[in-house]
Amino acid sequence: MLVPDTAIDDFKTDRKDIAPPLPMIMRLVPLLFYLALLFLAVVGSLASMHAKFASDHRNSLLGRIEELKKEIEGIKTEKTALENEIQEATDLESWVLASIPLQPLVVSIIRSMGPQSEIVDFTLERDAETPSQLRIGLKLNTISDKQIDQTLGVIRGLNYREFNPTQTRVQGNLDYKASLLWQDPFANRQTPEERIDQAGAAP
Repeated sequence: MLVPDTAIDDFKTDRKDIAPPLPMIMRLVPLLFYLALLFLAVVGSLASMHAKFASDHRNSLLGRIEELKKEIEGIKTEKTALENEIQEATDLESWVLASIPLQPLVVSIIRSMGPQSEIVDFTLERDAETPSQLRIGLKLNTISDKQIDQTLGVIRGLNYREFNPTQTRVQGNLDYKASLLWQDPFANRQTPEERIDQAGAAP
């Protein structure tokens, strides 16, 4: 037997809703959740891009550092080569200075002797460490010290300069010793030995 729907509805009693409807702010929770997911996706993408950029920048810097190290090594090699060339040029200059003939100096010293002076002993040696320097030893039999001044004037006239001179009288003879350094009259520069001496004397 079929019962009409209207009759069934008459047997139901009115009941209150199980739960009240959600407030509006709670209905926004799913929207906020999806917005949070979108925000995390955007932030994650930006972070990933930033990490990749930082990694590329780091690799670029490391590559540049390696290039600079190679350039530094090349500069050091060039510096060493230049220093070797400077040393060779200095040695050549010293050799040229040492090759100056001594005959004009010896002849001039002999000719500088006055009528009342004579040479008892005369030595002229090259310095092994500084070839442009000469060590002179001159022993004179003279009654006046003016003779040595006259001889030194002749030596200076040949562009020699004396260093560390010593002058003593031994048994009536005048003993003079000094180091002589030849100076190029056509060059307004110092010899390597003078530069070394000045560098050592500088405070």
